[in-house]
Amino acid sequence: MKAFKQILFPVIILLIGIGTAFATNASKKTESVLETGYRFDPSATTVKCISTTIQCAPSGSSVCTWTDANNVSHNLMKYVNDTTCGLILYRP
Repeated sequence: MKAFKQILFPVIILLIGIGTAFATNASKKTESVLETGYRFDPSATTVKCISTTIQCAPSGSSVCTWTDANNVSHNLMKYVNDTTCGLILYRP
């Protein structure tokens, strides 16, 4: 029984370390994904979800925005289809 306990503790520590390494690696991959921001234009006749050249991230603290010719700021969103934009995107 004593030999079993001596082997079990290092194995548990090793498994925790491996799990932590995988979790950290997965977190880094999701942060580096950038996508094109789309602005919603309700006055457009057919295509209302319009592409911009700005790259945004799916998560963050500061909303990704686009400023038009009239100096009006618009939140950028994820593309769903031509008539619908999805979730708000954030600055990388």
